[in-house]
Amino acid sequence: MLEKHLPIDSTKHVMYTNNAKKCVQKLLRRYYDDSTAADLWEKIQFQYCEYLKEEPALGSAKITVSIYDPILIFAWYAVVPEKPPIKEFQQDVFDCFMGGFTLLGKIFNLNRTLDNRLAARLFKKTSDTREEEIKRLPASFRMGGFEYDRENGAIRYSFTQCPNAEFAKRHHMEDILPVMCNCDHLAMQKLHAVLIREGTCCTSACCDYCIVGDQNPLAKTYTLVKRENGLLISVKKQDE
Repeated sequence: MLEKHLPIDSTKHVMYTNNAKKCVQKLLRRYYDDSTAADLWEKIQFQYCEYLKEEPALGSAKITVSIYDPILIFAWYAVVPEKPPIKEFQQDVFDCFMGGFTLLGKIFNLNRTLDNRLAARLFKKTSDTREEEIKRLPASFRMGGFEYDRENGAIRYSFTQCPNAEFAKRHHMEDILPVMCNCDHLAMQKLHAVLIREGTCCTSACCDYCIVGDQNPLAKTYTLVKRENGLLISVKKQDE
């Protein structure tokens, strides 16, 4: 069905992006014949609309792609009869949400001082946007703080509330949430960086970020571990 015909309250919500649509349709074609894929796609669209009926109104957020595109992925997973393991579609979701980091990685290298400081400014700007937004949209991303260690080239911030995690909890879909969270690790790797994250909003009190160049000594003190549910978590090497 054409998106303009879907029963969505545009005063509260926005439509998923074309990137998300292409991602889901690609996954459908991977596992099903054309006829079945087309039928499932329409069911996924309606599931997306059903989800939005009970979701907080976040359509006026400045960055909606990180809120609404994941809902389409959740809808896909809820509808398809066969549930593929995360590892089979992790790259597809990354390409959908953060594929631009692959191109950025050809220009930016967070081991370089100037690039690292520019990245800190960009993350700070996003942090400020989130801080202001939570005042009018209580269900949006809630920042826990931001800090830039200029001397050591470490960018630190955290979220104490994530709409994706809250959605997963409400709909008992925590098993699929790691495919969203893991994209952050993959994105930083494209920038020759390491994301040190010891917890997420679904597994702990906050989703913590410490971003450093992959040659930074701090990066060498952690290793990336995949939990049973597929979630990537940073673990201090002496604690493995």
